[in-house]
Amino acid sequence: MKRVTVTVAQFAFLALAALPLQAAEMKDTSGMKPGASKATTQVHNGSGTVKGVDANAGKINLSHGAIPSLNWPAMTMDFQVKDKAVLKGLKPGQNVEFDIAQAGQSQFLITRIAPAARK
Repeated sequence: MKRVTVTVAQFAFLALAALPLQAAEMKDTSGMKPGASKATTQVHNGSGTVKGVDANAGKINLSHGAIPSLNWPAMTMDFQVKDKAVLKGLKPGQNVEFDIAQAGQSQFLITRIAPAARK
């Protein structure tokens, strides 16, 4: 029993003795911004035509053109919106420009949507 106690005490001493060495090896971090290492969410841009709006569910059905940054062809699909307020005033048949960001493994949220600029 004494031998086990001595071994544990030696291990604890060595582990604690290494802590100041680890702290001394750290570089000056005063210039680092908190959260600077967090990955940023990529935003993708698209344009299309509103096919339907479900403001209560926070969804919009769009027939959009190709989105090259996602390797998506033109298609019609439902999108969830990040904020239901962006759906206000949008109507079927209206041309829009929008931004989407990935929100999960295979879910994309519309983060911005607005009527397309007239050309």
